[in-house]
Amino acid sequence: MMQKMTGTRRELLGMGIPALAGSAAWTGAADTEPEKSWPEQRKIIERHWLDLLGDFPTEIPDLKVEMKEVAKENGITRYHVSFQSEEDDRVTAWLLVPDAALKSKKPTPAIICIHSTTWGSGKDAVIGLSGRRPVDPPRNPQIGAAYGLDLAKHGFITLSIDLLTDGERIEPKRRVMDTRVFYRKHPEWSIIGKNTWDIMRSVDFLQTLDYVDHKQIGTIGWSLGGHQALFAAAFEPRITATISNGGVLDWHRHTESWSRKPKTWEPWEEGVDAPTSSKKLERRFGFKTNSGPYIYIKKFRKYIENPELPIPVDFDDLMAMVAPRPQLIISSEQEFYRHQFFKKVPKVIDVYANWRDVDGLPRVLQARQERLGYDKTLEYYETEHLIKPSKIQQQFSEFGAGDCFSWFSFPGGHGFPGVARRHAFAWYDRWLGRTMD
Repeated sequence: MMQKMTGTRRELLGMGIPALAGSAAWTGAADTEPEKSWPEQRKIIERHWLDLLGDFPTEIPDLKVEMKEVAKENGITRYHVSFQSEEDDRVTAWLLVPDAALKSKKPTPAIICIHSTTWGSGKDAVIGLSGRRPVDPPRNPQIGAAYGLDLAKHGFITLSIDLLTDGERIEPKRRVMDTRVFYRKHPEWSIIGKNTWDIMRSVDFLQTLDYVDHKQIGTIGWSLGGHQALFAAAFEPRITATISNGGVLDWHRHTESWSRKPKTWEPWEEGVDAPTSSKKLERRFGFKTNSGPYIYIKKFRKYIENPELPIPVDFDDLMAMVAPRPQLIISSEQEFYRHQFFKKVPKVIDVYANWRDVDGLPRVLQARQERLGYDKTLEYYETEHLIKPSKIQQQFSEFGAGDCFSWFSFPGGHGFPGVARRHAFAWYDRWLGRTMD
């Protein structure tokens, strides 16, 4: 059954999602009138992004969930899940549920885990079932590719999904990461927008489960999944906190990466077209990929063809759209340099640090009060420093949301090493309220 998109999410996406923001003024890339408040500026920024990505569907189908228990191992139950995204498309996923979550007297926070670029493994790589390809063994645990499993072992419920054109969502007789079938169907949309929509539908699914805390849902991703997690958090207000690891956070107009232009819009077909491979990728990964073209944002092409054309938005705008909800950006030191990350930080931190709760908008003070440990804060400062709880509340109401935005770098190459994973666990323990131990 198809239904109109109504209710909180559509109101926020269409006219109220800009109300996720605070009242600070903004001077970002999409700025046209600096004196406007941040909520007003956010509307402009959101519209510029949607002009690139394409608008989200105005109708959604019933979820029609199919869920089957597959295995029980080491205190975790694994379910194969699928649910409707569009009328003719379904998301496939692994749901990992720790035994403690089923036994708990209160619902458990959940995290949507978004895979990196793989060659057919998709969600399997995120829970340690395979490597880059389904035929490959799981990758070295030190790389950290199995964060869906690691977070479940840590105590969270995790939902690891297949992005379109990978895993179970490769069209029959097509090849991995070939987005041309999608663009023939949705010429005005983008694969980034589609992936974001599928994550929104993943939130819909998680909110049908009574053992999931519906108000504590995070997203995390590495590489391709890293910047996709950021897009999802920017456009889905029900995402409580997000971690982007190794995601591209900068426009690269000197390459075709953001908006490749294929020689033909006819997708590759098994048995008809000869396999292809990139010598660069073959040297790097050790196998013939026969993949792509992956066209992130079709409408971005004009900015590649004309480097002088100003781009209306940048990734600082996208990160600011997440405010005041917690976000952690993780990358190697070299990636922070390459993505010019620290040039973007001042604009984002300005929105977070100058945040003030106002009527009708999400309240940072309320979020702090609902997190584990708030009672310990009140007890400590009243006992040790004679500061009354009402005074703490006043101070926190003036504090803003500066500590809700953070970043962490690590040495070495593109990955999710132990030092970064431990930081991510602590971040989610803090902001999804799982534990303070």
